[in-house]
Amino acid sequence: MPRVLFVTGKGGVGKSTISSATALKTSELGYDTLLISTDPAHTLSDLFGLRINAEGTKIKENLEALQVDVIHEVTEHYAEIMDFISEVLKARQIDEIVAYEIANFPGITGAAALLKLLRYLEEGSHDVYILDMVPSGDALRILYLPFVFSRFSRKFMKIFAPFADLGRPLASITNIPLPSREVIETEIKLLDMLERIHGFITDPKITSLRIVMNPDTFSIENAKRTLVQASIYGLNTDLVFINKIYPEELANGYLGDWFKAQKEHIARCELEFSPIPMKRVRLLSREVKGMEAIEILAKEIFENEDPAKVYHESKPIEIVNHKSGFEIILRIRNVKKEDLEIERFGDELLIHLTTEIGRTAIILPLPAIAYKYSMRRAKIINGELHVYFGEADD
Repeated sequence: MPRVLFVTGKGGVGKSTISSATALKTSELGYDTLLISTDPAHTLSDLFGLRINAEGTKIKENLEALQVDVIHEVTEHYAEIMDFISEVLKARQIDEIVAYEIANFPGITGAAALLKLLRYLEEGSHDVYILDMVPSGDALRILYLPFVFSRFSRKFMKIFAPFADLGRPLASITNIPLPSREVIETEIKLLDMLERIHGFITDPKITSLRIVMNPDTFSIENAKRTLVQASIYGLNTDLVFINKIYPEELANGYLGDWFKAQKEHIARCELEFSPIPMKRVRLLSREVKGMEAIEILAKEIFENEDPAKVYHESKPIEIVNHKSGFEIILRIRNVKKEDLEIERFGDELLIHLTTEIGRTAIILPLPAIAYKYSMRRAKIINGELHVYFGEADD
């Protein structure tokens, strides 16, 4: 069974160094490892001191790295859809260059990275896949793409596709292009591929999300937001890293106040992220750059451990049948009853959560049995959101 490790966090916390150290350690343990960067900054090339290309660059035995070629991937998978969107915008008198910029909607490059990962997984080319993700705000949009495209959208497209050509007379009247059969078929293909990658990334035995943070307020709050959303969407977060911790030698002197603040932040993290295991990673005496420095970091973090193991597993969403309905249980953190708002739209549940780490809107697909019932009430019990469905007069 393959292992997929998504490494994310706020920009600048050290995602790439943690990803590289993890990949180096798994390769030393004999796993055929592929390290993938979705970050356009090309940080991996700087870290290893090698030119890492889109086809894969051999770093050492059992370790290969690649930088996703955004232009190639997007052209291969999105050309028809982007052309259609740009044609609609041009029909509205929007400049062609601007139209293509708008058509390149947020998350499209991340979707390409997911589709590339899917091809590797289905080919079974490696044992361990480690993805050095873009900063967590964008990374979450990438990982949630399979959830955002609802089942209804795919079913509708499959029904509509055979009649696409009938809309051409209407397009000539309105002067607004309608999607061609090719555009619809491309979207169906993309949705089907995203459905398949969904199966991989929601299996905790295969995929883990690993969050990197520094011991400072902004980094920790970002990590908490990532954890809340990941737990709702069914992504298993099995490990968190607190990176760049000042060593004891800096307890006194100019950085003494920083050292004290870090200790307080670390103690807070141990409470708020429990029971997820936590790795403390000290700030090294020099920049992490080059194979020797990455090896030192890998040893510092993992020692004799196997980074490919599942460190922690929990079931964030559970459905329980009752005599006259059912109950959905979501295990979430940092949410109070007064900060909860829930709406139902057909076969989906829209959950608004306002917490100390920000406001989040989540779309949760409902099981088919939900058509029989109405949403009755919701409660928060011991940090778990319970949503009850039953007959209208229950």
